Amino acid sequence: MEHGSMKLGMVIFMQSDLAKAVEFYQKLGLKLNFHLPNRWAEFDLGCVKLGLCPTDQSQDNVRTGVVFEVMEDLITLHAKLKELGVLFVNEPITAPHGVMVGVKDTGGNVFDLYQPTPEKMKEFVEANKDKEQ
Repeated sequence: MEHGSMKLGMVIFMQSDLAKAVEFYQKLGLKLNFHLPNRWAEFDLGCVKLGLCPTDQSQDNVRTGVVFEVMEDLITLHAKLKELGVLFVNEPITAPHGVMVGVKDTGGNVFDLYQPTPEKMKEFVEANKDKEQ
């Protein structure tokens, strides 16, 4: 197999209430490809698809390690989504590389919204590169 011949195609989150989860991801502004009630739903994130799969096993606080990168100001988006009833696991955290906040979906999956700040990261690397020696 040649290097780079594979890419991440889909991330799947298990959901105890598929219809509620579809509504949740639509609130986030994701594009719904299709929804087969009680069977499967799929969203198009551009570079990867998000699949929602029903389960009858309860789950909560499942840390997925999945990050949704946003192009808009995350602090403003956080406030807007909070008004829509989106559940966050923390307040936005600002680091040199960007702003990040944890979100919990209706099925108990926890993922992050992330706004990169490459210009601040560049400044941080420059300011700290001599401290490594």
